[in-house]
This record gives sequence, C-alpha cells and structure tokens, in this order.
Amino acid sequence: MNLFAFTKKTSIYCIIVLLPFLLFYWMIPFISNMTIGNDYLEFPIKQQMELLFSIKTGSFPLYVPGFASGHSSSALTLGQVFYPVSYLASILPGYWEGKLIDVNNFLKLLSLGLAQMVLFAFLRKIKLNMLFSFIISLITVYNLRILDLYRYGPALDAYTTHFLLCIAIGWYFVDPRKWIGPLCIIGTTYLLVVSGHPQMMYYGLLGAGLFTLIIPFFLSDILHDKQVDYKTALRFWLKVGFCICLGIMLSSVYILPFYFDFISMNIDRLGQNYGWANEGLDTFMGTVNNFILPLRSEAHSAFGGSSLILMAAILPVLLLFKIKIPRSVWAIWGLLMIMFLYIQGPRTPVHRLAWEYLPLASSFRVPGRISMIMPVFIMLLLAWIVKENTYSLKLRRLSLTLRPLSILACTSLLLIISYYLLYITGYHIFSLSIFKDLFHPYTAGYFLNMPFLWIEFIVIILGIVSLIALVIYSVRTGATRAPGILLIVVIVVQMGIVLKYRAAFWIEKKYESPTFEEMQKQKRIKLDYLYYPGGGMHSSVVNIQLKRSFMEPFLGKIFTRVIPVDSRDDAYKRMERNRLPQEVFIEGSGPEKARAITDGAKNMKKGTVKLVYSSFNRMEFQVNSQSPAFFGLSYPYTGYWSAWVNGERVRVYRANGAAHAVEIPAGKSLIEFRYWSNASFWGMVISCATFAIIGFFVCFRGLSGLPRITGIIVILIISTGGFMIWYNSLYTGNNLETEYTWTYTPSPKTPNLAYGKKNWLGYSATSSHWQFPWTKWHYQQQDLYVSRFVDGDYSPGSGFSTRPSDNPDWFLDLNRIQRIKTILLFESSQGQSVNARPLYIALSNDGNSWSNVGSVISRVRRDGPTRIVFERPQAARYIRIKASGKSILSFDEVEVYGPPVDSPPPQ
Repeated sequence: MNLFAFTKKTSIYCIIVLLPFLLFYWMIPFISNMTIGNDYLEFPIKQQMELLFSIKTGSFPLYVPGFASGHSSSALTLGQVFYPVSYLASILPGYWEGKLIDVNNFLKLLSLGLAQMVLFAFLRKIKLNMLFSFIISLITVYNLRILDLYRYGPALDAYTTHFLLCIAIGWYFVDPRKWIGPLCIIGTTYLLVVSGHPQMMYYGLLGAGLFTLIIPFFLSDILHDKQVDYKTALRFWLKVGFCICLGIMLSSVYILPFYFDFISMNIDRLGQNYGWANEGLDTFMGTVNNFILPLRSEAHSAFGGSSLILMAAILPVLLLFKIKIPRSVWAIWGLLMIMFLYIQGPRTPVHRLAWEYLPLASSFRVPGRISMIMPVFIMLLLAWIVKENTYSLKLRRLSLTLRPLSILACTSLLLIISYYLLYITGYHIFSLSIFKDLFHPYTAGYFLNMPFLWIEFIVIILGIVSLIALVIYSVRTGATRAPGILLIVVIVVQMGIVLKYRAAFWIEKKYESPTFEEMQKQKRIKLDYLYYPGGGMHSSVVNIQLKRSFMEPFLGKIFTRVIPVDSRDDAYKRMERNRLPQEVFIEGSGPEKARAITDGAKNMKKGTVKLVYSSFNRMEFQVNSQSPAFFGLSYPYTGYWSAWVNGERVRVYRANGAAHAVEIPAGKSLIEFRYWSNASFWGMVISCATFAIIGFFVCFRGLSGLPRITGIIVILIISTGGFMIWYNSLYTGNNLETEYTWTYTPSPKTPNLAYGKKNWLGYSATSSHWQFPWTKWHYQQQDLYVSRFVDGDYSPGSGFSTRPSDNPDWFLDLNRIQRIKTILLFESSQGQSVNARPLYIALSNDGNSWSNVGSVISRVRRDGPTRIVFERPQAARYIRIKASGKSILSFDEVEVYGPPVDSPPPQ
C-alpha cells in the first residue's frame, strides 16, 4: 500500500470515528450540557455506578442492598457489570468525579463509530467501492432505531455488538482463517450476551442466527469466486453455531445468576398476557412511514432515516424489468417482510405465533423492538443492488441498458414524491378524516425553531435530492466525484435533522453524578439503593411480603417473643390477627424452644445492636442481649444468606414471612451474615473453564515448543487467577462503615393496635384509574409500600406518600372490633397539598357504613405527632383517614391505641 492509499484509508476511518459526534453535535461529551435522558439517566447509569462502587471498594457484588427492597446484583442487569466497556469507563478521567454521564456518552458514541468502521471494512471486503461502502454502512448504523436504543443504555451496546457479531460471521466465511474468525465470533457473542439488555440480546442472537443461515448463499451470489453448496454451508453453520455456543458458555457468569437469581424469582416479569406484550404498538401506516416519512413513525418501532432504504423495500419492482433476483436476495427480502409483519403485533398472526412458540418471547413487550436487527439485512440488500451488473432490456426496436440501482432509485424517487403529495393533499389541504387517522403526528421537539411541517418538508427534499444524486452517480460514466460527495453530504444532513428532531422526546439536561466520596458518605449513613429500581424488578418474596405485611424497616433487631409457625402463609395469617414489635414468627423452630426463649426474656429491659462491618455481600453486627433471643436481619429471605454467631455457623430461619432470624445467646455476640449464590459460583466456574479450554485448544493446535508452553501458562494464570480474585473479593472488601444502631424497647402495656395490620389506599389514591399499562403497573408496585404507615418506624421520611389525587383516603383493618382511644399521626412532609386539611377520621365495623368521628384542622406539628383523642373509647374495626381536595397523603407512621391499662400511650 502506497502512502497516498494509506492516507486516504486512514482519513476515511477518522471521518467514520468522528461522524457520531457530528450527528449528535447537541450532546458532545464534556462540552454540551444536554444528553439523551429518559431511562438512560434513570436506570443504567445509576445501576452501573452502584455495582462499580462495590467493586472499587474491593467487593464484587452478589447482592445489592435496598434495590427493590434488596435483590441479587443480577437484577441490575442494566449496570453491565460483566461488560468490559463498563470497566473501561470506570478508569477514564472524570468517572468518579461527577462526569459519569459524559464518560458513558463518549464511549457509546465511539461504539457507533466502531460499528460503522467494521461494516465499512466488511463491505469493502466483499468488493463494494469506497463510496457505497461508506454510504451503506452509514445508513445501516444511523437510523431512528438508535435513539430508542440509546435511551435504554445497554440496548445500544447490544445493537453495536450485534453488528460486530454478524460481521465476524460474514468475514469468517469470506476469509476462513484458522483462529481469528472463530475467536472473533466467540468474543462478540460474549459481548452481545453480557451487554445488559436481555430483550435486545435475544433479538441480537436471533438476528445473528438468521444472518448465519443466509450469508453463505448471499456471498456466493455476490462474490462469483465464492461458490457454495449445502454441504459447505452446513459445515459453516456447524462451525459458527459451535463458536456461538462457546461464546454463550463464556458468558455463563452472567446468564446463570440472571436466570436463577432474578428471572425465576420475579413473577412480574413472567406470565404476562398478550395485551401487555403489545405495548408501544405503532399503526400500520406508522411502520410504512419509516421508509418515506420517518418522523411520522412511533418511537418504539422506528427504524427509518435515510430515504435510500426504500430501495430495499421495493425490490420486487425489478421483476417488471425482467431482472433476475438471486434466491438468497429473495430470502433476505422475505425475512425483512416477516419482521415487518411481526412489528404489526396482533394485526397479523406472525407476532402471536412467535409470542406463543418461541422460547422466552412471551416475556417481551413492544413488537417493534425487533426492528433492531432489520438494518443489517437492509444493508445486504443495498449491497446487492449497488453491486449488481447492468442488464440489457429490449422493448421492440428499443434497447436499454439498466442497472438495478438506477431503476430502484428512480422508482423510490417517484414513490416518495407521490406519497408526500398525496399526504399533503389529503391531510393538510382537504383535511380528510381518513388521512387524519392514517398519519398520526408522532412529532417532537424543534430544529432551528422551525415548525414541524417545514422540518418534514426539508427531510423529504433532502431524501429526494439524495435519490437524484444517486441516479446521476449511477448513470454517469465519467470520473467526477461531485454526485458522490453531494450524496454523502445530503444523507448526513438528513440523518442529522431526523435524529435531532426525534431525539427531543428524550433530551434532558445532564446532572452531575455522585462522586466516589459522596457515595462513601451516603453508604455510611445508610446501606441502601437510593433510586427507583424500575417496574417489575421486585422479587416475588418482596411482592408477597408487601401485599400481606411490610418490609421490616430496621436492618437488625432483637426479638424476645417467639411464635412458631408451620409455613409462611401461617405466619401471615397470625401476624394479621395480632402482632407486636418484639414478636417474631419463626418457621421451623419447635414450640419448646420458642417457649423457653419467650419465658426467659419476658423481663428483658435492655438490648443493643450495632453494625460493625458492612459491604454488599457481608454484614457483621455486635449484639448485646440480656437473655437468649432471636436476632433478625431485615433483608428478603431467599435462602442465600448464611450466618455465624461468635464464629460458629448457625441455622438461618425464615421469620415474619420474609426476613431472617438466628438464635443468639445472652450477653455479647458477634453475628456475621454472608450472601452466597450457587448460580454465580457455577457461572464463574463455567466461564473460566470455557476460557481455559478455548485458550488451551488454540495453544495446542496453533503453537508449538516454547510459545505453546508460555501460552498455556498465561491462559492458566488468567483463568484460575481471575476466578480466585473474584472469589476472594466476595467478602474481603473495605468496610463501608455504615452507621446503624438499634436499642431494644420492652413491650408497652398499651400496645399499638395498628402495628402490622392490613391497610390499603382508597381508589382515588391508587393506580387503578391509570390507563397506560406500564404506568399503571409501575404505580401499583409503588402503592404496596403504603404498609410503611404501620411498620413501627416513625422516623422522619420513613413513611409513604401517595400521588396527588382528589380527596385521597387510606383504610386500616384492625382485624376485629377494638376499643379505640387515641390515634397518632406522624407527619414530616409539609406543604399545602400534603395531608390537606381538614383530615377526616371515620370509623366502621363492617367497612361499608362509616361514621365521621373527628377531623384534624391544625397544622403539622414539628414537636411530635398529631394526636386524635376521643373523650370516650370508640368501638370499631376499620379506620379511614381522608384528606380534602387535591392532596397527597403522607405519613411516617399511624399508631392506634386503646384505653390505657395503667399508663398513657407514648408521647
């Protein structure tokens, strides 16, 4: 390669790398204060930061305290803890200094450039010229699909690694080198699987499988020196399939815990109905608009951008000109049509059949997301179109020489003009109702402060100009570069406008992410996940507990009254009848032991708990108890926590439905809890073993002598060393020094009747009236935390707040008719719309007939709870508290007391 050719090639690659920063000029990292937001800022960024914080402090996280009330780290799949780019991000300047979003944006934009670079190189490999290699790779990577994927964070990484995997497969067929091809397929499969978005990973693997099936025949048709038969194709399929399986095995460290520790425990993510699967469904015309009016397609299904992709859709037009289309090209076009029908959801049987019969497909929603894999097949069709030779067509005495490219470009040009004129005439001039129904205005944002109609007109004109330039380039025989340069410029401008305008759906201002020091301070205050985990992320253990009781608010506490139960359901039934803060309902403990501990601790006055070591996977408590008792850990019970008391391993009981409890002796005790995941352990074993097997095989087959021995030693060190480093980090990380203490309080003679009782929100305060299924699902999960009103923790900010609604009300069931003397309302939230006065108190014996017995008109007290004291005890089973007007109900705690025995209720 001479210097000029090298410089030219290098310049093109530099342009490709810089292109994403040009197209996303409005969110250039470290310069702009804007970014794509939505889920991207809410979930992946925060989850990644949480997981990498644990690793930075020396402990690989198996468990994340406080995430959806406590969950396996595999639930934070969007955090991409096994994706190498996450670790690259964490070592770049600024990541731990508040610039986490900028660092991630930089790497994501860079990954788009890398994806186009690989596609460009592949197209050059199959002998497309430089111009078309650049253009086709450009419109393959950059389309409206990337915006929807970007807002989900890891979904964009699945998109780019899907391209890398497909190109590794295609390149391996063109150039079947002994090791490079298979290793690239294995590596890119691993990257795709661990990319962090399960649905996009699923579609990515599906697309790679379809690509593998078709690519031998397609390349045989497009490269005349690569002939293939079914025997050759079968051998290729087996090799690629084997490599993909190795890549999946290599990612076992992600797959096994994700399935066994998350999916199998999350009932909300499984068993959804078909209606749920069709959320975000576009109209039929909306999906068609991707090819002509991309800004009028629904965001969840959008894949349009450049007008050139219309040529792939209208491929059958070539039959009118008697142009022979290879079977492989027909197969690709057929696959695209099946995907297009799949996007239609219930309008065709394709999606329903896939939803019912494809493994795991019933766990996915939004049919349009399959469009993620469409661009790579559109790329193949466009590659054939621009590479196919000219054809001679005789019409009587007239002989014409035509190229498929010219025919399809001209036809696309006519279709776009006709479609746009028809749309303008029917929609804007005559305002026909049928056009209003067909052309939904999926619009957003702004561009140069222009109205949408002007933006749409400019996009159409740019599409027309690009097709005209393409026609001119295809028919010119001279060496002029002007049409080609014009074509590139117009496509880039068109894509830039489309991306910027549609991105306005999700553009947000960047925020400064917490620094490492700030996260350390937060973990010292409370070992908790501070952010919303997302819909459907709670384990079934937590969901059941919230529906039938409450999550214990105190991390560790001493229980002195032991009540043995037969099962979790038995525990819930008995807790609903009567419960005290000092009581623990234990499964598997005999009545004799329970009676002995209860009798021995009935006069206990003092007990203390102090957290002395904290990390994500391990906790140590210093406990001082006057009598033998049970110590409870509030984390959800999954059977994954083991315990040691004074260095001796002890049995961990399920307590109070979903907590942990261990028996402790009188006096001082050191109690240690460790989280262990068999799925994570065996996943890491399989991943490391697979890595070693691949490495040993390469060394034995590809090396000899000293290089072979050296290679084997290196592979052995990496695989076994990596496993040992991971294993040893589980429980030896830095002490996060979380400050937690708890002091035992004997049971008062006048108990709190509301503690742990069944309670719920009235209809107006719940999510039942929300129409959008995802929003309704999300808020229904949040509503379960209303049980915090009666969990025994009245510290400021420990309770629950409803969303604003008209006259919101809350109900409490005391399980039986009780004599009520005093009601205490602990309120820390303030504002005109919070617990809007007057607060009406009503009582009922049957839950149907209500009697208003009082109201609260005084302001929120800062020196203690609001007290409602009845002159005479009121007999009732149900209590209702209702705010006035548009309001939020917010209490840290609600306590109910009967007449005092010989002492008043606590102040």
